[in-house]
Amino acid sequence: MESYRQPAYLLILAVLALSVTLNVVPEAYSLPEPSGYMINDWAYLLTWEEDDSLEGLCRAIEEDTTVEVYVVTTTDLEGYDLSEYSYRLFNDWGIGKADVNNGLLLAFHYVDINSTHFSYEFRIEVGRGLEGVITDSEAGRIGRDNMSTWFDWAYFYDGFYEGILELYNKFKDDPSVVSSEGTIIGFAALQAWAYANPLLAGVFIGVGLWFAGAMTQVALLRGRIAAVPLVFMAGLVLFAWWLDGSLLVLFYSIAIAIGATVTVRGAGRVRGGGGRTEGGGWRT
Repeated sequence: MESYRQPAYLLILAVLALSVTLNVVPEAYSLPEPSGYMINDWAYLLTWEEDDSLEGLCRAIEEDTTVEVYVVTTTDLEGYDLSEYSYRLFNDWGIGKADVNNGLLLAFHYVDINSTHFSYEFRIEVGRGLEGVITDSEAGRIGRDNMSTWFDWAYFYDGFYEGILELYNKFKDDPSVVSSEGTIIGFAALQAWAYANPLLAGVFIGVGLWFAGAMTQVALLRGRIAAVPLVFMAGLVLFAWWLDGSLLVLFYSIAIAIGATVTVRGAGRVRGGGGRTEGGGWRT
């Protein structure tokens, strides 16, 4: 009987050991998915205008040098320390162009202590292709001199903006950081241009909206179906919305179309002439 019991005991011990191992080994921490934007303010430290300004700066830098600069603020490091969090996030998102590894990540961890006090820590994660121009000591200097001095007083936007500009000044003239994959063409180039020039893009689309509106009015006055200009107008609105996710192009387009309509109609009511009166008329 003893020879039959021993395998049973071993099986029970194996099952217990496996269950203990599964309970002791922690599950892999999850990391946030990329949002499609270069500024990810999950700690809500920036206003909408500040977020949009930083996004525009980072996209302009990418267009100029192909270097990708990302900013992440968070109140939750998902179980990691900041160095591990920024390292994993950088690699999971694939920041930077693959051929030259020209990515930068500014990771900021914010801790709200009470209504008047907070603490923070941040890290500048540098891609391998930028380590020649932005060494660890240089990144540390920029962090201390250009960023912490603002962050200590809760001027988060100013700290990020000045820090990004100083980093940009270090690599902007170095051809080794420029990717051959970084040339933006086609619709992507059009979107990048519109994001950098929302007012100018809005002028072009706004004129088109005004023209479509005028054609719609003419068709209705003549008793015709205005399907074509209305479809054209709807297409322009959708195009403006697609062109720039911040909706600035759409806002400028509609504002310019309305302004042009009011101006043209007002001008149409002015009747220039040289008529005069000698005071003749009638009154009660």
